[in-house]
Amino acid sequence: MTTAFEELVGEVLSYTDREHRIAAISPQGNARVDSGAILRKINSKAGDIYDPATLRQDLKAIYAMGYFNDVQVDVKETAKGKTVTFNVVEKPLVSSVLFVGLKELKQEDVQAVANIKEHRIINPAQISAAKEAIISLYESKGFYNCTVKSEISYPAESGGAVVTFNIVEGHKVYVEEISFEGNKNFDAGELEDILETKEKSWLTWLTAAGLLDMEKIKQDGNRLLAYYNNHGFLDAKVGEPQVRQEGDLVYLHFVIAEGPRYRIGLIDFSGDLMIDKKTLAKLVSVRNEPYLNRGLMRDDIMNITDAYSELGYAFASVKPRTRKSAVGNRIDITFDIAKNDLVYIDRITINGNVRTRDNVIRRELRIVEGGLFDSAALRKSNKALQRLGYFKEVNITPEPTSDPSRMNIVVNIKEKPTGSFSIGVGYSTTDGIIVSGKISENNFLGRGDTLSLSGDIGGISSNFNLGYTNPHLNDSELSWGADLFNTEREFDDYDKKRTGAGLRVGYPIWQEWRLFSNYSITDTKLTDIKDNASWIIKNSADINLSSAVKFTLVSDDRDKQFMPTEGSRTSISLKYAGGPLMGDAQFYKVEASTSWYFPAFLGTTYHLKGAAGYAGETETDKLPVYERFYLGGMNSMRGFEYAKMSPVDKLSGDRVGGNMMWYTNVEWIFPISDAQGVNGMTFFDIGQVSGEDLNGSTLNGSSAIETEYNDVKMDVGLGLMWNSPMGPLTITWGYNLDPLDDEDPSVFNFSMGGNF
Repeated sequence: MTTAFEELVGEVLSYTDREHRIAAISPQGNARVDSGAILRKINSKAGDIYDPATLRQDLKAIYAMGYFNDVQVDVKETAKGKTVTFNVVEKPLVSSVLFVGLKELKQEDVQAVANIKEHRIINPAQISAAKEAIISLYESKGFYNCTVKSEISYPAESGGAVVTFNIVEGHKVYVEEISFEGNKNFDAGELEDILETKEKSWLTWLTAAGLLDMEKIKQDGNRLLAYYNNHGFLDAKVGEPQVRQEGDLVYLHFVIAEGPRYRIGLIDFSGDLMIDKKTLAKLVSVRNEPYLNRGLMRDDIMNITDAYSELGYAFASVKPRTRKSAVGNRIDITFDIAKNDLVYIDRITINGNVRTRDNVIRRELRIVEGGLFDSAALRKSNKALQRLGYFKEVNITPEPTSDPSRMNIVVNIKEKPTGSFSIGVGYSTTDGIIVSGKISENNFLGRGDTLSLSGDIGGISSNFNLGYTNPHLNDSELSWGADLFNTEREFDDYDKKRTGAGLRVGYPIWQEWRLFSNYSITDTKLTDIKDNASWIIKNSADINLSSAVKFTLVSDDRDKQFMPTEGSRTSISLKYAGGPLMGDAQFYKVEASTSWYFPAFLGTTYHLKGAAGYAGETETDKLPVYERFYLGGMNSMRGFEYAKMSPVDKLSGDRVGGNMMWYTNVEWIFPISDAQGVNGMTFFDIGQVSGEDLNGSTLNGSSAIETEYNDVKMDVGLGLMWNSPMGPLTITWGYNLDPLDDEDPSVFNFSMGGNF
């Protein structure tokens, strides 16, 4: 009833006041510009009181849209009031856009920033914005004297407007000199190292160092201030950079007011002390610096916050309270801690896995639904998922819920191809060309299992292995796998053929350490043995069946498998054949290796690796020649051909391996192109292969084995590693520092792999 009455009153009022009201309002003449877009720009509406001043403002608003050459208002009287029509004349379409004067930059780059599209209504405001965008693009490339003028023409043949940008590029502007004023505690060279802006040098043509970039210069002022703040100058001030241009050269000047320098005073903690002060003090590194460092203090706050979040206090806050000491320029700091509520994990959601099953991801997580929030466990979970090698990206994000004591965890992943193949090519004077290949699926059926087939084929050798690995039996920590293998090789004095099978199991025992055990049974046959072959080779012909078990303890916390930059991998193994396991072979082998990566300056990495091994017989003359130690090749001594570093029988000249070996690799790895994933390296290798039973021992009256390889051998070299589109590629060139007569002074190795 009320609504009907209000409508009636409205109709009466509109009738009685119709000569003062707008009955209808609309645009006319627009063909390409939507009427709704025009009406949204005006304030007048149907039913409003007619106001000429408001209509004049509406006319200006429509004209300001930039799409019309003319806008007129037409007002007519009707029975229901005034009808208002905005008559518009649209500007023509842009038929083409021309850029004149381009030499240094590509047209597609300039066209992209101008963003003037053909077949759109010409808009002078957009053209002005395009001019500024082009100038900004040139300035970002160092052309600060660039000028841009625009012209609009209407050739009859074009059927529209032609927009022409006339560009005078000018020359690149370089920073000739950087100077400082007011710096008493740091010299100019030290401050220049902090700046991203550099002076022009003889390498500028290659590195672009010294090219003027005003955005960098503005940030350099903040970098200087942060540097002073991080070295005890809390009251330091850095003025706006002063830029003086002379032709194509710029002189940059910074004015600095250092102020007093503060040392660290007393460190204390207050608030919710869920961790004792002695332990908290160990998390504070700022106290170890001679002067107060704001950057380190921020890191210390994060360390304390992180320590509380590991206890479940995800929203703990730490506020540093500072005060000047009564004596001397010292600052006392009290870290005030508010633990807030304990936080439990509500739900764990996994997104992005199309192929990989949820359980494969969940079993790598170090957190559980219903458990306490733990930031350290989140980091370990992220690292564990990254190391699977199944994903391009892994992001584990905590998300708050309506309940402040509960939090959801979202695991977002991007999968990548997990099938891989690798190809290796090598050459030696003995073996000729050797092609190595491996094809594997590391996430078989999305279950996280690995199925692989590998093989090496050369002029005198072949090696094939079919393997299967389940890293988590029934989602437990127990892994298992099986192998079938077949190898054949022609030696100078005999041929060898091996066929066998193996069964593997593994289990984590402590932190990153994992224990693996392997049982293998192998049938080995030596044929075509030369009459003058070494007695060790002839004796090995009677050692056919090998039944062996091997235990290996491995710890691996490298950040990535190919080209790691930090972390380590350590392996210790014991192999035992014969005895209660039966078989012809009766021996044991102990091997150990450790590899460490240390991040260094300018993105470089130091890599140190050490390895050693010892083999012994449990029954006389039951250690086969092929179970002895040989060094050489890409994975050990790179200045020697594969397996060519070995004791030699002085009568036959055969390399018969040693009972003992050790070697060390020292590498300095440096980035060549981060964008392309290319690293270079220099290396030094040192090692030795010897045998305590090879000097002075005899078998069936034969002579003793002797060799210069009881001496320590060394090599140096260069390498290149590339994470190429075809997969990891490694090239090494090693130089033997003391080659024997039958050894090449240098060795070249190459390997390459890929993904599918």
